[in-house]
Amino acid sequence: MLAVPAAAMIVAVSVAVVGCGADDRPPSGGSATTRAAGTAAPEQCVPSASASRRELAGSAVWVLFCPGGQGRTAPAEVPSDALTTHLDLLEGLIRAPTPWGTNSRCAEFGGRTYRLQMGFEDGSVTEIRGDTHPLCSGRTPDGSTITGPPDLGVYGTVMTAFGQQYADQFTTAEIDDPMTCPDNPFTPDRSDADGASAGLDTGFLRGAREPMTMPLSAVRGIACTWEYGAGTPTARHLGPDEAERVRIGLHAIPGGVVDCAQSRRPTHSAVVEDKTGTRRTVTILYSQCGTVMRSDDGYGLTFPWLDTR
Repeated sequence: MLAVPAAAMIVAVSVAVVGCGADDRPPSGGSATTRAAGTAAPEQCVPSASASRRELAGSAVWVLFCPGGQGRTAPAEVPSDALTTHLDLLEGLIRAPTPWGTNSRCAEFGGRTYRLQMGFEDGSVTEIRGDTHPLCSGRTPDGSTITGPPDLGVYGTVMTAFGQQYADQFTTAEIDDPMTCPDNPFTPDRSDADGASAGLDTGFLRGAREPMTMPLSAVRGIACTWEYGAGTPTARHLGPDEAERVRIGLHAIPGGVVDCAQSRRPTHSAVVEDKTGTRRTVTILYSQCGTVMRSDDGYGLTFPWLDTR
């Protein structure tokens, strides 16, 4: 029978704030497009007031995630570099000229938040803010909503493009080790492995520079399920698309607080790997109100990035 550590019964972590404060609301008035100096990506995001382009149509030449300060929202982990390649992957983002409001917000608690800017060939810049949940829409300065593919959303789409850009910097390692389930889902870090990509220094976490958990796109993975009371899991292999969704979700686990009695629902773990052999693991404890445990001892609630049906 799968043992449940007492420490896993009650988990307390920072609470993610869904929605936005006064500083995050779309600016009123002022719809003129502001041009940036040239088309090269800036070292950091421009002031929000200067990122007022309305349309996504056109040739984007760079994307930057903007780290948020602590206390305003709960920003997801994001790259600290500019995206300048694989911009074609952003064609799945669609602008809907409808006012941002309750009809375009998440219907439920989704995840962490993000803010990003896109620079265009004509020098103009737009800004998109939103929740990381794949079903959540983002919004632009004029209040329009931005949607992405339902399996990725806006945040996931941009993270995939970044993952491909970083993957271009590394050669594919010869990996003979098969993908296997964790010996104990409550210690996900024991399934980790560090390949060449583990030394890549890029990332922001809650507004501060900190290396990302897994910056390169995932190429394969394995999903494992322990039914209540079972000591041996059932497993299925994840293709590149499913594994990539899990990798993205590792950077967007919403914080929260849970104190609930253990139920008889199953426990799930997923291990994903990039082209260099770096592996990271996440465990979802549906028996404990959807508590999520990550490789680096990070905790949170809910994980919409893995199909556990």
